[in-house]
Amino acid sequence: MDTVRLWRDRWAGLQGIELETLSIAERLQDGPRPGAPPKFTAEQRCQMAALACEAPLKAGRPISQWTGREIADELVARGIVKQISPRHASYLLKKGGCNRTASATG
Repeated sequence: MDTVRLWRDRWAGLQGIELETLSIAERLQDGPRPGAPPKFTAEQRCQMAALACEAPLKAGRPISQWTGREIADELVARGIVKQISPRHASYLLKKGGCNRTASATG
């Protein structure tokens, strides 16, 4: 009920504005949200996930599975991100759905 009321009120508040001024897509955009903006773009997150699914040996790392420190260093070395903490990189590994050791040998 609250969501319907929110969008109904938003739409009603914009009824006096011509479509040439504010398109339907702009009218339906979500409002600003609290909190800090994301640190990484969607493209960067996709590249991070792809790296996490890659065997460390392919990247020249003499390890069988990624660690937070190793993947953070590799993300910076490849220019995917300017900086990332090993802890945040570890979180990304845990969050991702790929098996970090399945392809460790090849």
